[in-house]
Amino acid sequence: MSGIDDYKPTFDLVDVDGDGYITIPELQNLMRALGLDAGRTRAVEVVVESDVDRDGKISLEEFAALMERTRA
Repeated sequence: MSGIDDYKPTFDLVDVDGDGYITIPELQNLMRALGLDAGRTRAVEVVVESDVDRDGKISLEEFAALMERTRA
């Protein structure tokens, strides 16, 4: 299992505006870069699945948890 710090460099690349959160448009950019379905509906679904504190965006901790789930 990886630590949160292991995902920080990737998180920082995706967090284009540097506000400490990944927003839906930033997530769509990541999904596009990975060759995944980057439609707004799918991006919203991923945020809803990952957004533990329900603030509408993904924090580093939530991103790390998402990445751990996708590795399994």
